[in-house]
Amino acid sequence: MRKRNDVGDLKADKDNIATFVEVIRRHSLAAAARHLGFPKSTVSRRLARLEEQLGTKLVHRDARRVTATSEGSRFYESVVDAVDTLNTAVATIEESTTEPKGTIRVTAPGDLGRLLLIPQFVAFLERYPDISLDLIFTNRFVDLVQEGVDVALRAARVTEPNLIARKLLPSDLRLAAHREPDIQCADITELEGHPFVLFRGRGRTQVIRLERDRGEDREGVALTVTGRINVDDYDAMAELVAAGQGIGLMPEIHIAEGVRAGRLVPIFPNWCLPSPPIHLVYPTRLLPERVRLLIDFLCAGLGAVGE
Repeated sequence: MRKRNDVGDLKADKDNIATFVEVIRRHSLAAAARHLGFPKSTVSRRLARLEEQLGTKLVHRDARRVTATSEGSRFYESVVDAVDTLNTAVATIEESTTEPKGTIRVTAPGDLGRLLLIPQFVAFLERYPDISLDLIFTNRFVDLVQEGVDVALRAARVTEPNLIARKLLPSDLRLAAHREPDIQCADITELEGHPFVLFRGRGRTQVIRLERDRGEDREGVALTVTGRINVDDYDAMAELVAAGQGIGLMPEIHIAEGVRAGRLVPIFPNWCLPSPPIHLVYPTRLLPERVRLLIDFLCAGLGAVGE
């Protein structure tokens, strides 16, 4: 290992180590460069200098990913907590003397972003005028670490072990119809005779399985339903149901919006298709102040929506 002779070398080591941590965390020089705000060439140069300083190869590079060598893995585990703690301490001191500022990248499915996040974002930006938002509304899966996203809204099970999830709202699917005429059925199985707007179906027939509480037990029913329209978006389904094109099985928040507008009516509301709740998801507990503020703001605001 090269001998360090001055404070400048120590600072270079610190910067190089912090850069190495981001490269391993994101498995990509380009992703690390975007997060750090440096050119990719700077990240590559810092990584090479650190390997020279330590006298060992720390990473393997190929066209798609950067992975740690066995020595790199051991070094990463020994320094990552210290780097994160230092970064958080510096950010806390800087932000305690100034108004929160900077950009927060947020991703969400398009329908949830429109229904839940936009009103919250407007209020948040009014409260914190020096914070900016970079919004990615998409139905595709977004890798938060690889794409440098700070916070995600997800209506799905969170299975990635490196992510932190905070439950916000239930998202069970329930039945709704066009307000006029109301569906008049004595038993839920009679719905099989009515047209449906189908979600991600194939063909004109689909089986939907619903449940309801019956004291200590849950009762289930399987309905074979038909429809002329398949959609892959719940906003579109709500619009089609409101236009009288059939019954829809959709998230409660879409039904609630339609009810408020007088365009939808719930039917057999005790029956549902249980679904994973809506979560706020983020990749680390060591958050910049602006990100922590947004998470707390959304949890408070959306928690109220769910009550």
